[in-house]
Amino acid sequence: MTEEEQKIEKACTVWHAWFEDDANDYSEREDSDVEYFIGVLMYNHFAFSKAIPTMKTMDLGADFIQAADASYAEVNSLIGSVRSDDELVLLALLQGHIKRSLEKYGNDPMDCYLLTRLDNHIKTLAGIYAGEVEVKTMDFEKIAAPRTK
Repeated sequence: MTEEEQKIEKACTVWHAWFEDDANDYSEREDSDVEYFIGVLMYNHFAFSKAIPTMKTMDLGADFIQAADASYAEVNSLIGSVRSDDELVLLALLQGHIKRSLEKYGNDPMDCYLLTRLDNHIKTLAGIYAGEVEVKTMDFEKIAAPRTK
């Protein structure tokens, strides 16, 4: 495991320990949420230049940040220390984190709902970097429009 991967694992360990205490609970918590929110922090810190313009950052969720309380600064610092000048290296770190996390939870759709959503988004981002996907913006109105059969 690389030094950068160790930092990511340590961040996960900090939050798993933090959320073992029921006093730090938040709404609709799943164990895999820790890995999801670590992935979101990574995505936000890495600030991928080829991210879809309307998806440059992702929301961590106010209830999660509030529940993370004092542990947030430590985890944010750990993830913030994961650096590279090569965005493809950062993308690979994020993809590796997501892959290990999904495997950890057995790829269960119910246990890994948020991780799966993040995985799908990052796969699209990887496609953009690989030149396989050309997306300028996400059309949220089109996505939200009712579908007719």
